[in-house]
Amino acid sequence: MVRLAFPPLPPQEWNRGAVARLLAALSLIFLVMFVAAMVIASAPPKLLDHTWQLAVIAALINNAFLALMGVLLMVLAVGFDPTRQTLRDRWKAWRPWIVAASLGFLLLIPLQAFAAWSFHTSVTLVQGKQTSQASEKLTELREAIASANTHEELQAKVQQLFGSNAGLSQAELDTPIGILRNILLARAEQASNQLKQQIEAQVGMRPDQLMKETSRIFISAAAYAISFGYLAGVLPPSKRKGLGALGLRRKRRKRTHEAVQPATTTT
Repeated sequence: MVRLAFPPLPPQEWNRGAVARLLAALSLIFLVMFVAAMVIASAPPKLLDHTWQLAVIAALINNAFLALMGVLLMVLAVGFDPTRQTLRDRWKAWRPWIVAASLGFLLLIPLQAFAAWSFHTSVTLVQGKQTSQASEKLTELREAIASANTHEELQAKVQQLFGSNAGLSQAELDTPIGILRNILLARAEQASNQLKQQIEAQVGMRPDQLMKETSRIFISAAAYAISFGYLAGVLPPSKRKGLGALGLRRKRRKRTHEAVQPATTTT
């Protein structure tokens, strides 16, 4: 019978070092993905445009899990191999940026509130202006239709309102003025409803949608701020586990194991 010879398993310390290097590499990949997503979402920059501000904030919240995953993997890498100086130096260099990210997510809450309020205010003003102009024009048209007694008078008033290219078709000229008046009034009412729908469609996000999106941004920003602060170690010691404590516990367990093993052998 042929026996298969398998290579010996690598030592435990080598396994920890390999896992730590893998986690550190994956951490960089996630962070690069986050930066790339934000660069694409924010291009071209329009700092004073409230629509751009809302879009960038939404993209930041939607892609923040990539950055959080990258930081978490780096924490795990240092935890698996706390004696590797390269990883510890990288973590020390990253930590101020992670603290800044935590504060940045907190600042997103008032920024989202201001951008949403400004966007809603500007959109409401534009919508009101367009609606007012359209209503005024349609009111004049209704008055022209209702006051016209002949086809020629009606056509002259329509051209006065909408230009020389506007006017009645030959079929409308052949229609009795009483019937034509009712037809044109019905068309004016239909045009008014369509115009209102078009104005609302141009606005983009409705107030209820904007409120729901703002609530989502508030909750997500607070959650990400707490998460990054926790990983950076800025929370109270009673509510977190520092990387130094994790490494110290590993070293204590290792020394205890080395001390127990010779005693077992001598007995």
